[in-house]
Amino acid sequence: MTAQAMHRALENNRRFTDLKDAEARLSQARRDLAARVISEEEYETIADVCLKIIRACRD
Repeated sequence: MTAQAMHRALENNRRFTDLKDAEARLSQARRDLAARVISEEEYETIADVCLKIIRACRD
Protein backbone atom coordinates (compact mmCIF):
# COMPACT_ATOMS: atom_id res chain seq x y z
CA MET A 1 0.00 0.00 0.00
CA THR A 2 1.40 3.36 -0.96
CA ALA A 3 1.74 6.19 1.52
CA GLN A 4 -1.03 8.11 -0.24
CA ALA A 5 -3.40 5.14 -0.08
CA MET A 6 -2.56 4.63 3.59
CA HIS A 7 -3.24 8.28 4.34
CA ARG A 8 -6.59 8.10 2.51
CA ALA A 9 -7.56 4.94 4.41
CA LEU A 10 -6.68 6.54 7.75
CA GLU A 11 -8.66 9.68 6.88
CA ASN A 12 -11.69 7.61 5.85
CA ASN A 13 -11.45 5.65 9.10
CA ARG A 14 -11.30 8.88 11.13
CA ARG A 15 -14.33 10.31 9.32
CA PHE A 16 -16.28 7.08 9.88
CA THR A 17 -15.38 7.09 13.57
CA ASP A 18 -16.36 10.77 13.90
CA LEU A 19 -19.66 10.02 12.14
CA LYS A 20 -20.54 7.11 14.42
CA ASP A 21 -19.51 9.06 17.54
CA ALA A 22 -21.72 12.01 16.52
CA GLU A 23 -24.67 9.72 15.76
CA ALA A 24 -24.30 8.01 19.13
CA ARG A 25 -24.01 11.36 20.97
CA LEU A 26 -27.12 12.67 19.24
CA SER A 27 -29.04 9.54 20.14
CA GLN A 28 -27.92 9.81 23.76
CA ALA A 29 -28.92 13.47 23.86
CA ARG A 30 -32.43 12.53 22.65
CA ARG A 31 -32.72 9.99 25.47
CA ASP A 32 -31.37 12.48 28.01
CA LEU A 33 -33.89 15.09 26.86
CA ALA A 34 -36.75 12.60 27.13
CA ALA A 35 -35.58 11.68 30.63
CA ARG A 36 -35.25 15.39 31.48
CA VAL A 37 -31.56 14.97 32.29
CA ILE A 38 -30.71 17.87 29.99
CA SER A 39 -32.64 20.99 29.05
CA GLU A 40 -34.08 21.78 25.63
CA GLU A 41 -31.36 24.39 25.18
CA GLU A 42 -28.61 21.88 25.96
CA TYR A 43 -30.16 19.40 23.56
CA GLU A 44 -30.31 22.00 20.77
CA THR A 45 -26.64 22.86 21.28
CA ILE A 46 -25.60 19.19 21.24
CA ALA A 47 -27.82 18.44 18.25
CA ASP A 48 -26.44 21.39 16.29
CA VAL A 49 -22.84 20.28 16.81
CA CYS A 50 -23.61 16.63 16.08
CA LEU A 51 -25.55 17.42 12.91
CA LYS A 52 -22.70 19.58 11.61
CA ILE A 53 -20.25 16.72 12.21
CA ILE A 54 -22.60 14.20 10.57
CA ARG A 55 -23.04 16.38 7.49
CA ALA A 56 -19.29 17.00 7.19
CA CYS A 57 -18.51 13.31 7.46
CA ARG A 58 -21.04 12.32 4.81
CA ASP A 59 -19.76 14.80 2.20
